[in-house]
Amino acid sequence: LLPLGLPWRAALVGGLALGLSSTAVAMQTMNERNLSPTPLGRTAFGIPLFQDLAAIPLLALVPLLSDAAVDGAPPAWRKGLVALGAVVAVVVVGGLVTPRLLRLIARTGLREVFTATTLLIVIGIAQIMHAADVSMALGSFVAGVLLAGSEYRHALESDLEPFKGLLMGLFFIAVGMSIDFGLLATRPLLVAALVVGFQVIKGLALRGIAPGLQVASPQRWLFAVLLAQGGEFAFVVFGVARSARLLPGDWDALLTLTVALSMALTPLLLLAHDRLAARARSREERADDEVDEHGAPVLIAGFGRFGQIVGRLLFASGIKATVLDHDPDQIETLKRFGFRVYYGDATRIDLLRASGAGEARLLINAIDDPAASVALVDSVREAFPGLAILARARNVTHYYELRQRGVEVIERETFESALLVGRRALECLGVGPYEARERADRFRRHNVESMEALREALQDEERRTSLA
Repeated sequence: LLPLGLPWRAALVGGLALGLSSTAVAMQTMNERNLSPTPLGRTAFGIPLFQDLAAIPLLALVPLLSDAAVDGAPPAWRKGLVALGAVVAVVVVGGLVTPRLLRLIARTGLREVFTATTLLIVIGIAQIMHAADVSMALGSFVAGVLLAGSEYRHALESDLEPFKGLLMGLFFIAVGMSIDFGLLATRPLLVAALVVGFQVIKGLALRGIAPGLQVASPQRWLFAVLLAQGGEFAFVVFGVARSARLLPGDWDALLTLTVALSMALTPLLLLAHDRLAARARSREERADDEVDEHGAPVLIAGFGRFGQIVGRLLFASGIKATVLDHDPDQIETLKRFGFRVYYGDATRIDLLRASGAGEARLLINAIDDPAASVALVDSVREAFPGLAILARARNVTHYYELRQRGVEVIERETFESALLVGRRALECLGVGPYEARERADRFRRHNVESMEALREALQDEERRTSLA
């Protein structure tokens, strides 16, 4: 910002504020992509959380820099001492008073009064900080820290949960009303340069620190895109800077518009990243592994949550098996545990032949995807008609498709476990263990017989309805 003509104090505050990332945008995106519980999600959440904490001293810094820029103003050190004293007083006194006040209100048993008292504490502390010539946003944050440290934290969270979306919406409405979109028409080149330059520099910086944060190599650009936008606290900082007359001219409006546009561009940048990443993966598609383990009597196709249990039982029994799977990350994980798993598409005839399907006695079809599972059966029936097949079925439709192709032994992946839970439920309700097992066995036989009868009547709707 200095090359654009801003004084160093304004450039310092503006640069620090632009360095903040949006917790709301990042968390929403990670939740949609189910990234929150992953190492990438935890790292990407930790950075905005740390930045939110760092925004507090930044808010306190704004009036100090503003006062230092005005002739005849009190010394900055005096202003800093007043602000520090106000924060310490609020933390010490509030830490003593707040728990006792909340305990007193909690004894009434009235949730409405409890919630109202909480809001009163926040507003009161914010007003006290404002009276000390400190940002009300800083006061609100300090109040939140005090409340989070009390034993009523979880009760407060549940009581305030219905208001979170509303208050966040009001915050962004207020921000949107303060944005001067007329700058897009009057100064389009400057706005474009700010948005593009800001996102490029911040994205490159995030990409540069990603290895140090132990972000996996394929996810480093995604990490940069997730956090390259401006954050909500930037709006607060610019508002405080505007009130303190630290940002000259219309720079507060320009920077606010820059942050807002960076947030709006995040979904588009994520789409662009996904397309580029997909192209890169297609160019670097992993070749099938060369299978060097011949003579195994069993071939297992698919080594996920289902196939692993089958394979481990066979390995524990001293039976060799050749395992094929198409998930490279899963294969690398399993190899660390000593499993011999080969990468490749099990529906390909040449790979099956290389894997020893012509000499094997048994194929265990444990593929998760029903379409790929059926395609494997078709391939094996065509090229290796003498190879026996045991198959996993995801659902009844998958079961019927396998039966139509002559597969005799099929296990529905959730049927036996659900039947066992039902049997345990009978025992918990007073039925004897032997009788519960007999009932479960009768139910199993009846279910299998019904499914076979329905299979024969698949093309006869009237008979199928009658049997059902």
